[in-house]
Amino acid sequence: EKMADKHPKKGLSSVLSEPEKMADKHPSKSSEDVPRISLRDFLDPWNKWVVVPNGSWKGWFDWLPEKLRVGPWSPMAPIFLVTYVATIIYTKPQPTIEFDYELTRLFPEAHSAYWYYNLIGFLWTLFILHTSLKEMSPTIFLSYTYQSWTAICIRHGISAAAPFLPSSYYMLFQIHEILRFHCLVTATVTFTVWNFALMPVIYVKGCNTDIKKKKFIKFFFGFNLVQAHLLNIVYAILNTIVSSPRRFIVTDLWCSMVTLLAYTLFYLLFMDRMGVHFYPVFSPRAHWCILTYSACVGCYVATYFGWNKLISKFIVTSAIAS
Repeated sequence: EKMADKHPKKGLSSVLSEPEKMADKHPSKSSEDVPRISLRDFLDPWNKWVVVPNGSWKGWFDWLPEKLRVGPWSPMAPIFLVTYVATIIYTKPQPTIEFDYELTRLFPEAHSAYWYYNLIGFLWTLFILHTSLKEMSPTIFLSYTYQSWTAICIRHGISAAAPFLPSSYYMLFQIHEILRFHCLVTATVTFTVWNFALMPVIYVKGCNTDIKKKKFIKFFFGFNLVQAHLLNIVYAILNTIVSSPRRFIVTDLWCSMVTLLAYTLFYLLFMDRMGVHFYPVFSPRAHWCILTYSACVGCYVATYFGWNKLISKFIVTSAIAS
């Protein structure tokens, strides 16, 4: 997730991307300077929706068709959002969304092999996060990939600390379980979509010269991105399944759907207005956006059932082996 424009600038000087790696590395002259945007620009109901010139932050997204950057939304976008929010409300787990006490006590015993893994895993993922911030900028947290990575890092840390915490740390144990499926599903989506969809498309369509292709391959196999896009799924599996396995329940899926909604709203209501288009296929201006939005929800549901089947087999195999 490294910005195509490698020259330091003010403000969001290192906005990173996944598709995010820009094919056009030269910002337009009209957007060389960082746009001056105030909170009032966002809150003023009479102000235009897109608050940067041409719907492209500093020209970095000029390669994207203008019809996906500016202009009215397709009616499909608000229809989907309203339906999604209504579904979230209607399907809220009853009587509570909290996890049972027994589920919150599922973590490796102190000083066990898996406890040491979680401790080392926490330090390692934290180190990768630190090096990524140094190499890039805090704007990496705008991306789905690094939000997922941060959640994986946090859960490793809680897993390592959990055996030493008293039961009064109730909310922390709840967060630990909320992050269980969230870490696995976001790592699965990142690993699958980036390696088997976005990366090939960017390489074939966005890199039209041998030089661009070589630079993209170098970018793709950079140390931090290999961790975030290839090995992320390994860390997620080890932490959420291998070290303390349990089948996922409906509450796990519902919580992950809420976090997906939160990121969707952030992307559409903030990043779209700022002209930051990490994921063009989710542009609310295309009528087919309802298909890509629905596909995302479908991925979460498929991941829920798919991993549950594998977890059941893993638990049975582990029981037989022991």
